[in-house]
Amino acid sequence: MARVIDVAAGIMVLVAAGSLYAVKHDTQRIERVVQARERAAEKAESDIAVLRAERAYLGRPERIEPLARKQGLEPIREQQYSRLEEPPEDAIARLLEATPPQSEVESVTDDPAPPRRDRVEP
Repeated sequence: MARVIDVAAGIMVLVAAGSLYAVKHDTQRIERVVQARERAAEKAESDIAVLRAERAYLGRPERIEPLARKQGLEPIREQQYSRLEEPPEDAIARLLEATPPQSEVESVTDDPAPPRRDRVEP
C-alpha cells in the first residue's frame, strides 16, 4: 500500500512540476508580448509628438502668407463681407466683382513640391 502511495505522490510531483514549467513559459511569453506593445505605444507617442511639431511648423502664419500670396490669395477685404439684409445673389455678384480675373492670378502649378522632411528641425 505504501508503494502505491509513493508512486502516486511521485506522479503528482511530476505533474505539478510540468504544470509549473508551462505556467512559467506562458508568463514569459505574455511578458514579451506586453513589452512589445509598450514599445509600440512609446513609438506611436513619439511619432505623434513629431507630427504635432511638424504641423505647428508648417502652420506658421509667416510661412503660409507668402505661399498664399504666390497663389493669388490675399487677406479678406471689407467688400467681401455680406450684409444680413442683402439677398445672397447680390452678395455673390458683389464678391465676383471684387475678385480679380483668373488671368491676373499667377499660376504656381509648375513649381515643384517642396521636399518632404521626416523630422522637424529645432
